[in-house]
Amino acid sequence: MNQNLIPLNQRSEEEVKKITAIGGKASGEARRKKKNIRQLTALLMEKGIDDMQTMKADPEIKPLVEMIGDEEKTLSALMVAGQIRSAVSGNTKAFVALSEMEEKGRKEEDRDPWTVPITDITVDFVEVYRTVHEAFETGNVREIISKGGRGSIKSNFWAAVAEETIYNDPQAHVVYTRRYKTDLRGSVYNQFMKTVIRHGKIDEWEFTTSPMMAKYKKTGQCVIFVGCDKPISLKSYNLSFGYVKLLIHEECDEMAGVEQMDNVEDTFLRSDVNSIDVKVFNPPKSANNFMNEYTLECANKDGTKIFHSYYFNVPVKWLGQRFFDRAEWFKEHKPRYYANNYMGEVTGTGGAIFENLEIRTITDDEINSFGESNYGLDFGFEHPQVFTESYYDRETDIVYIIWEKWAKRMRQSRFAREIEKYKSVEIIADSARPDNINDFNDWGFDVIGATKRWKGGGRDYAWEWMQMRRKIVIDPERTPHCAKEFQKAEHEQLRDGSFSSRYPDLEEDCIMSCIYSLNRAIMDEKTMYDYDDDVEEYEEYD
Repeated sequence: MNQNLIPLNQRSEEEVKKITAIGGKASGEARRKKKNIRQLTALLMEKGIDDMQTMKADPEIKPLVEMIGDEEKTLSALMVAGQIRSAVSGNTKAFVALSEMEEKGRKEEDRDPWTVPITDITVDFVEVYRTVHEAFETGNVREIISKGGRGSIKSNFWAAVAEETIYNDPQAHVVYTRRYKTDLRGSVYNQFMKTVIRHGKIDEWEFTTSPMMAKYKKTGQCVIFVGCDKPISLKSYNLSFGYVKLLIHEECDEMAGVEQMDNVEDTFLRSDVNSIDVKVFNPPKSANNFMNEYTLECANKDGTKIFHSYYFNVPVKWLGQRFFDRAEWFKEHKPRYYANNYMGEVTGTGGAIFENLEIRTITDDEINSFGESNYGLDFGFEHPQVFTESYYDRETDIVYIIWEKWAKRMRQSRFAREIEKYKSVEIIADSARPDNINDFNDWGFDVIGATKRWKGGGRDYAWEWMQMRRKIVIDPERTPHCAKEFQKAEHEQLRDGSFSSRYPDLEEDCIMSCIYSLNRAIMDEKTMYDYDDDVEEYEEYD
């Protein structure tokens, strides 16, 4: 005890640093809690809530209550909100009391650390947020794995934490990564910009695309966005001051493996700084995906914390009722797809893209029972040109590939003669070749270009749509090339034996012809349940 009474001026420099650091951390935490209480009071006032039960049940307020973690202080916030309502109604004593409180709060506000607004936190992220601050202060956690299903606001939360990190530490920088540089602008770069805009601070930032970064004007601190496809380019990023405090790997399941992220960490993170490496992803369906395997390996790893988030803990108005309706539709009609995409569950076992294939004979009786067929055409010459006939049974959710015409290095005019009996039907073809479409129409066919872009989707969405069907039935006798191509379609296998979740560039002429044939069915579902894949979080909420 006597040791604790030694004045600071009689202690070593190292002891002084330790003591003042502890005081600063405790003070910072206290100030954050005060600010959270003021946020809570404002929300209670806005919503007109005047009882504890309603307060704790409200999905927007619940995370804030949990972060404060103090029954007395939440009760005080409730009473202050009531005082405010009383003052507005004309109670002069309440007004005087509130004025005194406001003046005191204003003086303290200058010393408050900037905190992530409650509109960026759900109950799933309360513990994550605590862990981040504890990690920055103590260094006890160096890695956070943040996984979850679609719409669980992972990307939005981490963008807000990145912004807070800049404001709270004038020496701190943030680095975002994706596997490919070309994916940055349409995803994490835009996500961070939208977050800054939503917080009313866009004027304090300068955004550039070459290099791709966001600079905080007041201090010169940066949020840097880098692709991992050119490792040598990472070495060109030299900070003029400070250190990287937060490194965020978005969609990290698309990386070439853990080693690719390790290289980035070696480049940007210093051992003498309490920094955090964050890995954010939607778990791919394959259990063999390296990130799914890595997450399992990290279950009891010192210095690593794993968190899972869910869309159903997000207030409806943040995502929109349409998002929840879509999720419920998939829950009922496509439970396997729902489990993986919305719940973030691992539902597959290997690298095959189309695990829903049924390779068998399709009988004439079956074909005669089908309704109207669909027809698709993928143009080619050096690459195969493929015409397919398919049927989609919406009631059973089964796709049947009925007939194909496959040819390589065949002139368009001759190919047209080979499928002449299909002049009376609508054929949907590759819209990238309008000259070929015009030729076929001049020869008496009814050919239109496929719609290949949806909001937030395209080729990947179309492949995903095919994956989602209950079955794809292919007759190897009637359609041998289709059978071969669908069966060969696999996710990229990485060096460690696991599989990437990306759809690879591979032989896909038959697959695309089938997709074109089913273009209207794909469009119907896409229009019914619209979403943006790159920016999964709430677009319209502000």
